[in-house]
Amino acid sequence: MIRSANKAKGNISSVFAHLGASKPEIDPRFLDLKKQIAPKNPDILRKAFDRLLNTMEKESQEIRQRGSAVIPEVTIEDIKNNGGRLPEKIIPEVKKRGTVVIRNIVDRALAAEYKSSIQDYIQRHPGIVGFPEDNPQVWEVYWSKAQVQARSHPNFTAAAIALNHIWHGDKSAPVNLDNNLVYCDRMRIRQPGDGKFNLAGHIDGGSLERWEDPEYRRCYTKILEGKWEEYDPYDVTHRIEANMDLYDAPGGCSMFRIFQGWLAISKITVGGGTLRVCPLIKEPTAYFMMKPLLEENMNTSNFMGAWPGRCQDITKEDHSHIVDNMVSVPDVDCGDGVFWHCDTVHAVEPHQTMSTDSSVLYIPSTPMCPRSSEYLIRQRGAFENGTTPPDFPANDCEEHFHDRATPSILTDDQKLGMGFSPIPESENMSDGELKAVREHNRIISQ
Repeated sequence: MIRSANKAKGNISSVFAHLGASKPEIDPRFLDLKKQIAPKNPDILRKAFDRLLNTMEKESQEIRQRGSAVIPEVTIEDIKNNGGRLPEKIIPEVKKRGTVVIRNIVDRALAAEYKSSIQDYIQRHPGIVGFPEDNPQVWEVYWSKAQVQARSHPNFTAAAIALNHIWHGDKSAPVNLDNNLVYCDRMRIRQPGDGKFNLAGHIDGGSLERWEDPEYRRCYTKILEGKWEEYDPYDVTHRIEANMDLYDAPGGCSMFRIFQGWLAISKITVGGGTLRVCPLIKEPTAYFMMKPLLEENMNTSNFMGAWPGRCQDITKEDHSHIVDNMVSVPDVDCGDGVFWHCDTVHAVEPHQTMSTDSSVLYIPSTPMCPRSSEYLIRQRGAFENGTTPPDFPANDCEEHFHDRATPSILTDDQKLGMGFSPIPESENMSDGELKAVREHNRIISQ
C-alpha cells in the first residue's frame, strides 16, 4: 500500500511559526550564502532598495485610497466569451496586483451544496483533525466527494487555464499551460467569532529555498543584481524545476502552484475572516528578497522571517512597507473564486465578524510540468488509499471512511487532471509543451 509521506501528524499550524510551530535554527552557512549571492558592491542593492521604497510609497497612495477595490475582478462568462483567456483589458492589472477575483465559477446553489455535503461528512466522522484543536475551523479533510468534484469542475479548470496563460516561458521549457493538474488541499469552515485562525502575513512555496536553491534563485536574478525594475514575475522558465521544499516541511508544496486559490462555498464579506493581500507583486518580492542582503543585514545568517521547513513570515518589524499596504479582498459570494500569485504576500483577517460561517475550498492553479507530474502520481496513490496527500501532515483521517470519494466516481475529464489517464498530444504543441505531455504520460504510466 502507498502511504502518505513520512511527515509528522499535525494541522495547518505545523508550518507557521506565528501559529506556534517552532523556529528551527538557521545554520551559520547561510551567512556564507548571503556573501555568495549578494553583489560585491553593497551600493548596488542599497540604491536599488531606495528606488524601491520610493516606488512603493507612490503605489501605497492608490492602495490606501481604493482599499479592496484595487483588486481586479472578472467573471467566468467573460473568460469563456474571450476564447478561454482573460480579457486583454484586465491582464495588466492582474499582473500588477498579483490577485484577482473570478465571479460565478460555480453556480451558487451547487457551491452551497458542496458545503452542506462536507459538513455532513465531518459530522459523520467525529475525530477528524483540524485547527484549532479545540474548535476546528481548518479541517484535515481532502477526499470528500464535494472536494473532488469541485477541483475538477469544468469552470474551475477554465479559470485555472486562463490564469496559467498570463505566464510565459522559454518555448523549450517542459511546461504545458493548457493542461491544469489537480492539487488536493484542505478546506475551511470558519465559524462566527473565531479569532484563532489568524494567519499573519506570509509567503508560501518555500522559504529559505528562494535564496538557497540555485534554480529557484534564478527566478530572481534581476532582483539580486539590483535591477528589480526588470524582474518579470510571470516568467515560468525557472520555476518549474525550482525545489520549493528542501526541508520536507509539513506544509511544503511539491507541485508548482502558479496561482494559489480558493473557491468560496459561502458568502464572505470584508471582516468575515477573509483573505488579505499586498496588492502588488513585483515590488514586495524585490523587498523581501533584497532586504536580508543589504549591507546592514549581512553580518547575520538571519533571512528575516525565512526559516528552514516553515512558511516565510512577513512581519511589521522586518517588512513594514509590505504589511502597511495589505488589503482585504472584495466581498465574494458562493461559487466565486479568489486567486493570488505564488509569491503574493497574504494573510487572513484576524477575526471572523460575520453572523454566518466563512467557508472556502483551497484549490490552486497548477500547470503541467515534470515536477508536478511526479507529485501527482504520489497524490494518486493517496487518493486510492484514502490517506493524506503527500505534502500534508500524515494524519490519514479518511483512510477507513466508506463514504469518501474514490477513483470510481471520476469522469473521463476528471481522470485526466488526477493522473489516471494519459493526456492526448496535439500537433500545435510547442517543443516544451510536447515534452511536458510526454514526460507526464511516462510518469503516470508507472
